[in-house]
Amino acid sequence: MLTHLNGQIFPYLLPDQKDDFDHILITHIKKTHHAISILTPQLHYPSLRRSLLQSLTKGVTLTLITQKASGDPLMLIAYSGVNWSLYTARPLEDTVILIDDTLVCHVAGELHEESLSKKIQTPLCSDDQPLIQTLRHRIHYLQKHSRPYLDATP
Repeated sequence: MLTHLNGQIFPYLLPDQKDDFDHILITHIKKTHHAISILTPQLHYPSLRRSLLQSLTKGVTLTLITQKASGDPLMLIAYSGVNWSLYTARPLEDTVILIDDTLVCHVAGELHEESLSKKIQTPLCSDDQPLIQTLRHRIHYLQKHSRPYLDATP
């Protein structure tokens, strides 16, 4: 754990610490009260589905911004509180996960569970409030420049 400004940074070495990474995400998703935002090229992460669905049943809003109309969003779009947009202006290279104002995580590449289990990388999570607010504004900007999934299909 590293201290950064007024918050903490939690680095994880995948795939060795994948269980720890999953645990922090699932714990924060289950405790969320208002909103979860996920910006990723593609979302396919079965370990998170159950906690995301539990949060949706509590009235949490889930904002998804992806580039591909595939994977978990196709199942999640059926639930109330899910806002799914496709961003196609430029390639998305990384993943950002915002959970309320409590946690932000950055992952290189897409949020694809199988690939995170196979290659070495170091996702970072933080509870730094200025960082969370800055990234929330950036995601909002990208959402405004994305097309809602249901409007994007022919």
